[in-house]
Amino acid sequence: MENKNVGLNVVLNKTEKKVIELLIENPNITSAELAEKIGVTKRTIERTFKSLQEKKMIERIGSKRDGNWIVVR
Repeated sequence: MENKNVGLNVVLNKTEKKVIELLIENPNITSAELAEKIGVTKRTIERTFKSLQEKKMIERIGSKRDGNWIVVR
């Protein structure tokens, strides 16, 4: 099911909001560190990244290994 409501009023869940907050604070944070800080699994963080990318909230800059996520809006 695709979220057609990708306008300015994107609905974020608690985990997504926290991930965005922490990425703004520290763009170099790892998914393992995010998982630990938020209290979820690394897999949940990976799903959250995918969801935030689909909502055009974050973008990956650089390689999988050496890149970081940036918050677009």
